[in-house]
Amino acid sequence: MREIIDSLFSSSPHHELYIGVIEAAQGVVREFSGDAWKRKMLGDQALYDDVVRAVRGAGLMGLGVDEKYGGMGGGLLGQVLVTDILAQHGLASLATIVTGFSREPLLNHGTDAQIENYAVPSISGEKSFCILATEPDAGSNTFNISTRAVQQGDRWILNGQKAYISQADAADYGFLIARTDLEAKGALSVFVLDMKSPGIEMQQMNINIHGGERQYLVFFDNVELPADALVGEEGMGGKYMFAGLNAERLMVSALAVGTADLALRETVAYVNERKLFGDRPTGSYQAVQHPLAQY
Repeated sequence: MREIIDSLFSSSPHHELYIGVIEAAQGVVREFSGDAWKRKMLGDQALYDDVVRAVRGAGLMGLGVDEKYGGMGGGLLGQVLVTDILAQHGLASLATIVTGFSREPLLNHGTDAQIENYAVPSISGEKSFCILATEPDAGSNTFNISTRAVQQGDRWILNGQKAYISQADAADYGFLIARTDLEAKGALSVFVLDMKSPGIEMQQMNINIHGGERQYLVFFDNVELPADALVGEEGMGGKYMFAGLNAERLMVSALAVGTADLALRETVAYVNERKLFGDRPTGSYQAVQHPLAQY
């Protein structure tokens, strides 16, 4: 990994930062035994939480946040590097990925007070986020969202439902996208939601898409949001959210590439140890070698 950064970014002003990011991520990996990924993939919640704490302790949650707010800078590439390295050892976490990309609307369009109150505490891990976008009838088609936020005086009243919300139970705040105008096409807005607000109920979903992750149905029943919970302009939430989701796609891609690297390494090790028909390792058979060589 370092060789790639040296080759591509030797003249970049961020070169030393990227090297530092790599070393910090590798330091997180060294805190856990070589087979920790097996326990994590099997849903070891304690290990999952320990990995998240280690990432925060290494200061890596400050990636992508401007230094003037106490972050590390480094932009999206720094976050991708960390995700890839952790994934290579089976330790990547959707919790850290979600915090990274869900802050984008806030950092780009939030007020100074919103950034100070919500984004800055996420750098140290003092506060964490979930992203409240997906609904039972609105997955990749964000503009099908039906959750409503109606303005009443100096408040917004929220009603609706979200689904497949990772770590909703552990998040302090949620970045919520809701419909604020039934008449206008795609009139969506983004809010910062205190996850302890009255009127929020959660139901854990019985799925396991990523070791140790928890997904929830989240229900909103007349949840009150203060006027300053609105991020940026009303009706611009679709644009804001997609900017963050584009970053998320790159980080999830890094997770997939790193996990594939882990799978290949573990497979090669296994076929060289596993023996069939006497003392011949499985990896000595050509039919096994060909697909491994291809990838």
